[in-house]
Amino acid sequence: MVRASGGRMNEYSIPEFEAFMEKIGYKVEDLDRLNIIHVTGTKGKGSTCAFVSSIMQQIDSPHRLKVGLFTSPHLIEARERIQINGKPISKELFTKYFYETYNRLKSPTPPLRKVSPTSPDMPMYFRFLNLMAVRTFLSEGVDVAVMEVGVGGQYDSTNAVRKPVVCGIASLGLDHQSSLGSTIESVAWHKAGIIKDNVPAFTVPQEDAAIEVIRSRAAERNAPVAIAEPLPVGKYQLGIPGDHQRINAALAEALCREWIRVKMPNVDAAKVDSWVTDGICQASWPGRSQTFVSPRHQNLTWHVDGAHTVESMTACAKWFAGERANSSFKCVLLFNAAHERSFKDLLQTLKKHAGEGEFVEAIFCPNITNRADSQNSTVHKDEKLTQQHESARIWTELSGNTATKVLPSINAAVDYVNSKYGSDSSAETHVLATGSLHLVGGVLDAAKGSI
Repeated sequence: MVRASGGRMNEYSIPEFEAFMEKIGYKVEDLDRLNIIHVTGTKGKGSTCAFVSSIMQQIDSPHRLKVGLFTSPHLIEARERIQINGKPISKELFTKYFYETYNRLKSPTPPLRKVSPTSPDMPMYFRFLNLMAVRTFLSEGVDVAVMEVGVGGQYDSTNAVRKPVVCGIASLGLDHQSSLGSTIESVAWHKAGIIKDNVPAFTVPQEDAAIEVIRSRAAERNAPVAIAEPLPVGKYQLGIPGDHQRINAALAEALCREWIRVKMPNVDAAKVDSWVTDGICQASWPGRSQTFVSPRHQNLTWHVDGAHTVESMTACAKWFAGERANSSFKCVLLFNAAHERSFKDLLQTLKKHAGEGEFVEAIFCPNITNRADSQNSTVHKDEKLTQQHESARIWTELSGNTATKVLPSINAAVDYVNSKYGSDSSAETHVLATGSLHLVGGVLDAAKGSI
């Protein structure tokens, strides 16, 4: 059985992943054939990868590139994590490569090379999907693979690659502190672990302490580092909405231009400009600053964003404030944070930056859905809904609003919103669902039916 990793990150992580690669028939050098763009960060790394993938898909000279993307987490189906040309691989391909990977791992021959006495016999969930992505991309002949780090960087399984074309570090903040440490310097050390010998790296404006660590680690590897400044307002039309996306799009542009410089040195500069412009415009990233009208109730509009750190919640709240500026519609909040997050800090941040006007009601639910294939195995069961009731209490304390509701699942929360606010066709209601990508995935499934 493929299980959740439980945070196993140490110096054996990469050698163990290399041993699993050997077990399924590959050498670590095979990763070099994927011409990898490797991206880490605390917030914005997924959006950056989406911009990168979109830009690379515009390249049509001398032929249109086949672009792979490995990302996490998924919103509804696991196959979202392995994409080719901007789309999740088909169910048929997912099944094919799942069983090819699984059967080779379970086969008695060749024997698995044990890195240490405690090395596992099977990879954990994320690493299995990473192996599966490698097999998919190599078998399908992608020209470039955009690889998003899962957690950290130094010990992340995606860091098995030794010769990426270029590396990127998106905005940093405190997250996954049990694995990465409780200081920005420690986080930066882990993230900068993806920098490789003589491979160019790009980052975005960071705290001075983080930049110092990134530059130090890059110097150890003789790797040049440059800072991609946020795009000026209006330079490009952003396919992924939100003012904060100017930072992610700038990093993506820098990464793509460097990849093109290395791999396509003689290409016409005007073509490159066109690819970048079109790619940034056409980029999309479900679950981040996403808006859709309910297919069941036209008076009900959903705004979903997987913000789960203080920094990303600040960006989410400002985005929603812009969405509801100068409007008179009712606003409802649907919230949940994963068990290891500080939901009080997230709620305080949301209240501070969400703009004028109150939410008429705040709804809280655990990240539990009715779909067996979209359950988050790392979420702690909380049958008494303790965290949800505490979140409701904190929200009332922060906002003065006693109109709160605690419900047992995402589906129950969506049904409640549809029943209470969707049935009144004369009143326009906008719902902000945020606090967790798992929540957002469940909302997209239950309220929209797709990503």
